[in-house]
Amino acid sequence: MAIISPENSMSDALGKRGPALKRYRKLEDDRSSWKAQWQEITDYLLPRRGRYLIESQGTKGRVRNSKIIDNSAGQALRTLSAGMMSGMTSPTRPWFRFQTRDDTIMEQEGVKRYLGEVEAVLRRVLAGSNFYNSASTLYTELGAFGTGAMYRRRHPQHVVNYRTLTAGEFVIAENEYNQVDTLGRDFTMTVAQIVEQFIFDKDSGNFDWAKCSDTVKNLWNNRNYDQLINIVHMVQPRRPSERDLSKMDGVNRPYTDTYFEKGGENDVLLQDGGHFRRPFFCVRWDVLNGDVYGYSPAMEQLGDIKQLQHEQRRKAQAIDKMVNPPMTAPVSLKGKPTTVIAGGTTYVDAQNGGAGFQPAYLVQPQLQHMLLDIQEVQARIQRGFYADLFAMMINSDRRQMTATEVAERHEEKLALLGPVLQRMNTELLDPLLEDLFFICMEEGLLPEAPEALTEADIEIKYVSILAQAQEASAASSMERTVAFAGNLVGIAPDVLDNIDLDEAIREYADILGGSPKLLREVNERDKIRQARADAAQQEAMAAQANQGADTARLLSEADTQNPNALTELLGRGQSTNV
Repeated sequence: MAIISPENSMSDALGKRGPALKRYRKLEDDRSSWKAQWQEITDYLLPRRGRYLIESQGTKGRVRNSKIIDNSAGQALRTLSAGMMSGMTSPTRPWFRFQTRDDTIMEQEGVKRYLGEVEAVLRRVLAGSNFYNSASTLYTELGAFGTGAMYRRRHPQHVVNYRTLTAGEFVIAENEYNQVDTLGRDFTMTVAQIVEQFIFDKDSGNFDWAKCSDTVKNLWNNRNYDQLINIVHMVQPRRPSERDLSKMDGVNRPYTDTYFEKGGENDVLLQDGGHFRRPFFCVRWDVLNGDVYGYSPAMEQLGDIKQLQHEQRRKAQAIDKMVNPPMTAPVSLKGKPTTVIAGGTTYVDAQNGGAGFQPAYLVQPQLQHMLLDIQEVQARIQRGFYADLFAMMINSDRRQMTATEVAERHEEKLALLGPVLQRMNTELLDPLLEDLFFICMEEGLLPEAPEALTEADIEIKYVSILAQAQEASAASSMERTVAFAGNLVGIAPDVLDNIDLDEAIREYADILGGSPKLLREVNERDKIRQARADAAQQEAMAAQANQGADTARLLSEADTQNPNALTELLGRGQSTNV
């Protein structure tokens, strides 16, 4: 595979950092109202996720899970993430398919074969990249914080590379159609990384220090290579007035690709490039009108999660007081060797009545009521994260559970997930597959398209187990209709004339996501039927000819000398003629 040329180009960046930084800080202010809730989710659910302050290298490994006693919510979230992966984008089974909007074009020669080859190429590229690892992380972010963002880069060996961002690391903005079209992220890079990626020109071997601040230059000259610098990366649409539509270089492409130091000089950009297509994908679990960031199952269950931690802490305290109660002792023992450990001995003067240690009060906690409430809270958390449904999704890959079985067992859960799945398709999977299609086309990885697709619109059909489960009701009704007609055949054989069986089998395969290779093209099917009919006609004619020949042979071999049925027949015939 050829090495992919960089997608970004450099240009004079004078005076461009200021507007970009101003927009980023405005989006930061818009995001600030969400931080408090995200921080609570981080504290009680995902202690290793979330970036709300730029941290130094020495504090990244510190303990963060001090508020978590019961991890039932974390386990439910992992089940949700694994279930979304298994049910929507499973790496072990096909989950998308291409088809034309016009069914007549789909049936033309070579169309299905071409689309099948394209699907195979895209699946290989996704499997060879880090997409599935990044998707799993994205589903976790989505279930916890309600908003997930994934950034795409070109890769010299694996075609594409994806990176999932965590809450607090990025800001987003919508266009007038409520589509996320702007992404900004705040992160840190070492001085060495900045110089290697932006300053040093490998072709010429020169350093372009005009792209960075004097701070970075001085740190490099003083060999402080590991010093962290705050970097802002902005991707946003370019206004028509900001670009020359007749040019397609980096600074005139539809989307910006801008890197700059957050605390650098106002007229300096590390990189000012562009993209032809939006290189990121942002999806929300649920979003209210007027909001940019989404709401998550974790936000809905946050009260139960905090209550569970409180109850588990009180239960532990009650058990601790029961097995290790507070003790009292006489004043005479003060300052003398004493012990309350198992097997220990404390000597007490008999004249004082032998008084020694004893519990300050009798602790007999009634834990059964608390345990019942804990179980109830845990069950609510499990239901809130759809753990029962997604646990079955995970098992379905091992047991190959059909989509119909899934739909029958959890129809009400699927109904609740319907809007979420549709949003996943619209905001994540549709733009991701469309972007990957054009990248593979640019890399020459796709076969030549047939002429029938020159003006045809290609659409994406999802055939994952969750997508099929959403359509399983249609398949079930079709099965019942055909079965009912089959039961009536014994009474009225002509009843099957009401059903187009050819259309039924194709519609059924389409609903269940059957491979296009299973069904022959219409032209090929008609040729087979015509050949079968011609063969049957020839066989019938041959059988008729053989029957006539056999009759003639029998007649020629018949004994007409002795009386028999044939002579009697001939005799009657002769007498009749006379």
